[in-house]
Amino acid sequence: MKTKLLLGILVVSSIISCTTDKKEKLNKIDGITEVENDVVKNTSKGYELMKQKCFICHFEKPDPSRKDQMLAPPFLRVQEHYKPTYPKKEDFIVSVMSIINNPSVDKTLMPGAVKKFNLMPKLVYDQKELRLIAETLYDMDYGNSPKMKMKLNLRLNNGKKWKLSKNSIGQINEIVTNLNNFEATDISSYNKLGKDIFDEAKMIMLDESYTGELWEQIHAFFNGIENNMHSLISTKSIDQAKGEVTILKTKFDQFYDYFE
Repeated sequence: MKTKLLLGILVVSSIISCTTDKKEKLNKIDGITEVENDVVKNTSKGYELMKQKCFICHFEKPDPSRKDQMLAPPFLRVQEHYKPTYPKKEDFIVSVMSIINNPSVDKTLMPGAVKKFNLMPKLVYDQKELRLIAETLYDMDYGNSPKMKMKLNLRLNNGKKWKLSKNSIGQINEIVTNLNNFEATDISSYNKLGKDIFDEAKMIMLDESYTGELWEQIHAFFNGIENNMHSLISTKSIDQAKGEVTILKTKFDQFYDYFE
């Protein structure tokens, strides 16, 4: 009797083990683990929420043929701005949820978009749904979709430098001084320098007195260095931080070739 019972247990255990192994093998063949399956399901659910709640104003990706219909920056652009600054998924999610829950120029990493489209209105979201949307935005792989970084041509004003306010020039002088005098060995100081530079640049970009071609030229200059500023804010590599500081020094020196 005991022998039969033992054999029965072994047979059932074998069947369970075989079924589990088979399931795991099928998942491996499909290239999807159980954990990845959950991510795919959540992403799919988040994407449906995006379509319902976000694509009214945001395009998923840039579409030059519908440029005049844009009411907000495409989500690809949002991902490009926030993911380098918040490479860890949870940090990215918290940041995106924060700016959506309480839109503020102090929090935005996209001053150019704020100037062009205005600050997004404060909307009430179910927080679980909002988290799914933010998770999906982080996970989205745009592959070879058109990442067309805007080619903004920096040029003089009929052969003369563009005139900026005394306050703006003072802010640029402060940035240049901080860059030239900067010395540190810890990464947190480099990250803070990046944030300080970006905050000063943001104030200039959001200055309501700059309009038309003058603002386009200011935008063109800062568009050319935004990746460097964002990288300096988030990098954990001293070597990369030093490289970004060197690039920013060079580019801010060129600012005076076009503005005064």
